[in-house]
Amino acid sequence: MKTCWFLPAFLIILLAGCATNHPTVGAWRGTGFHPARTDQIALTSRPDPSAEDAELGRVLVAELKREGFKLVPAAEADYTLAYVLEDDSTATYMPQHDFVVATPAQTSQDLAASATPPPLGFSRPQAGLTPASSLGSTVVVYSNKGIRLYLYTNPQTHPGGLQLAWSGCIEAGQRVPAEREPVLIAKLLTYFGQDYHGTVDLEK
Repeated sequence: MKTCWFLPAFLIILLAGCATNHPTVGAWRGTGFHPARTDQIALTSRPDPSAEDAELGRVLVAELKREGFKLVPAAEADYTLAYVLEDDSTATYMPQHDFVVATPAQTSQDLAASATPPPLGFSRPQAGLTPASSLGSTVVVYSNKGIRLYLYTNPQTHPGGLQLAWSGCIEAGQRVPAEREPVLIAKLLTYFGQDYHGTVDLEK
């Protein structure tokens, strides 16, 4: 009898999240804080940034200036603004089985035997396709990247020390292409200093 076996013992499947024109924005404002575009802000410098981080910082500065934010040296700022590319990945484990595919002769026998009903409480396997023992789990990974901003009070000018005044994040799918960073940052900045959670529309 010939048998054919399908599916390797262990698979790693990466589900690519496509870019979307309806990303999710999450924004949170600290109790008692009301940051505004008129406040003086200093961008937090990152030591030895990667090329990706350096490009994000450059785009962020350009968008802040274009939106009318007041960027000043740290010694003069009301707030300091930090930025990061986030990667929120989750894994789901799914059971995996092998299958034996019967030859035509065996399939004919299965069809003939199908006239006899199975015992109570049991279902008859599909003719010609018999599940074998479990081979473990398939790992399905969902990846979603985003741009997050953190706005802190400036300890040099704020009597309460370092406190988180506002935080905002916009999701972008599996990748954050450089050409999409300006529109993503611009949309996130529309919720600067606000509380918000939901999907948004990106200008095409």
